[in-house]
Amino acid sequence: MPKIGIGTWHMGETPKSAESEIAALRHARDLGFAHFDTAEMYGEGGAEGILGQAFSERDRDGLFLTSKVYPWNAAKNGMVTACEQSLKRLQTDYIDLYLLHWPGSVPFEETLDGARILLDQGKIRAFGISNFDTEGVRQIIDAGQGDLVSLNQVMHNMPHRGVELDLFPFMAEHDITAVAYSPLEIGPTKAIPGIADLARDENLTVAQLILAWHMTRGLAVPIPKSSRIEHLDDLAAAVQVQLSPSTLDRIDELAPRPPQPVPLEIR
Repeated sequence: MPKIGIGTWHMGETPKSAESEIAALRHARDLGFAHFDTAEMYGEGGAEGILGQAFSERDRDGLFLTSKVYPWNAAKNGMVTACEQSLKRLQTDYIDLYLLHWPGSVPFEETLDGARILLDQGKIRAFGISNFDTEGVRQIIDAGQGDLVSLNQVMHNMPHRGVELDLFPFMAEHDITAVAYSPLEIGPTKAIPGIADLARDENLTVAQLILAWHMTRGLAVPIPKSSRIEHLDDLAAAVQVQLSPSTLDRIDELAPRPPQPVPLEIR
């Protein structure tokens, strides 16, 4: 799995933006990004359709595609049907990683039954979860259902670091990879005091500094979303940046972890 991905939330929602979104995704691929994250929820399949159009004539072996199933579609048969519809929109024969988008009312064992069918049929390469808190992951492990769960995708960014206290350590203990959505978010005021100054000191933009913070620490795979080519160029330039320990310490001062675990926040 690549160490960074590109998200597609809010893509495919309006026909007038399709051309620019397809161009942005192709540009991201040309920059070297290979992992693209989507879901049947995004634009009610529209984002998957945009990805399918963007990459239908590209080398599939070089791509890593993640999609997600609605919780109410996650019973055995419903999950197979939902995945097949996603495959059609994505114009591909398989999805590299298929996630349960958030915990729902369908018993998890039924979801695993669907995942096993899809794995056996080669329609997905791996299965995971999204928006599961520490207790949710613990219940899966305690029930002996963790063998298929390779990954948990949750919100993680500078203002929301509570997962570093409990969820991420627990997942690491059980070899479950963490993926961070909304990684570039810096709060409702769009600013963390001092971050812009620190970025200037490092000769980086704020977005580059934040992405480098994720990449340097390696706690989770970040999946920033952008449909603007200039923003993608900005992100690509930061992928190889390694922040110094003193810079990481300064970020901890400006955007500290909470003093104790907090409920998992979901977007």
